[in-house]
Amino acid sequence: MYGLKNKSLKISKVFKDSTNYKDFKDYLYNNKYNLLGFNSSYKIFKGYKELEYTTGILYLQPSDHVAAKTLCPMAELSGCKDPCLRVSGRLGMNNAQLAMARRTVQYLQDPDGFKDRLRTEILKNEKDKYCIRLNGTSDIDWSDLIGSLPNIQFYDYSKVLKRVIKNDLSNYHLTYSASFNNLQSIEFTKRAVSLGINTAIALNTKECKGEFKRPDKLIIDGVTHSLINMDKHDLRFKDPDGSIGTLTRKGSNKIQRSIDMTPYNFFANPASLKLVA
Repeated sequence: MYGLKNKSLKISKVFKDSTNYKDFKDYLYNNKYNLLGFNSSYKIFKGYKELEYTTGILYLQPSDHVAAKTLCPMAELSGCKDPCLRVSGRLGMNNAQLAMARRTVQYLQDPDGFKDRLRTEILKNEKDKYCIRLNGTSDIDWSDLIGSLPNIQFYDYSKVLKRVIKNDLSNYHLTYSASFNNLQSIEFTKRAVSLGINTAIALNTKECKGEFKRPDKLIIDGVTHSLINMDKHDLRFKDPDGSIGTLTRKGSNKIQRSIDMTPYNFFANPASLKLVA
């Protein structure tokens, strides 16, 4: 069972202010707010614009930002804990951070009740060309919930390779999220590709002036693979089987990207991409 950290925890860790947890108690336990956002980010909306899909997405506070036990079991190994997408775009706004914490607290305190609410919300909003992504900023195994809704299309990215390999739900598409943070994570990436698992590579670039451009091919274990652009939309279940794709780095500036231009990092660069060759 997941547990909440000491309730005297200062929410400043999450919200960058000095407000005590108890001051938000009524809000954090209030169930009247929706759990899912629909077409609620620029990239998610691309799925509607390009392919007319309505996407519901769940954003929680990732890793151990609120939970005593991490909600992202591979965050430390993969090196994605600090640069997590929770700080990018609208998610960086204080109200969004508060809403993410509210959902996370509710999930941690009553996971079964939380899933019941999610199930109701998913079915209530169902329509043609409809899909759900439950791990917008987390990496939780939702298989029991997804299996109970076989007519709904779900998808996620995951850094837990074992979960991706074992997934046998026909309505759940998982894309392995590659990391170049260390030799072990690089081996996981190579294994995912060797098994024909769809794989996403986050690049340490926004292709600004002076930055490296997104490659269209990559040599992995001596084999040359074509790379697709996964920024065109987020509907990973529409990708061909065995696809390997790239994503440019979100929620960063050029200085941050320059600092992280190291051989071992979650985000890939020309030097680290050579390590899978």
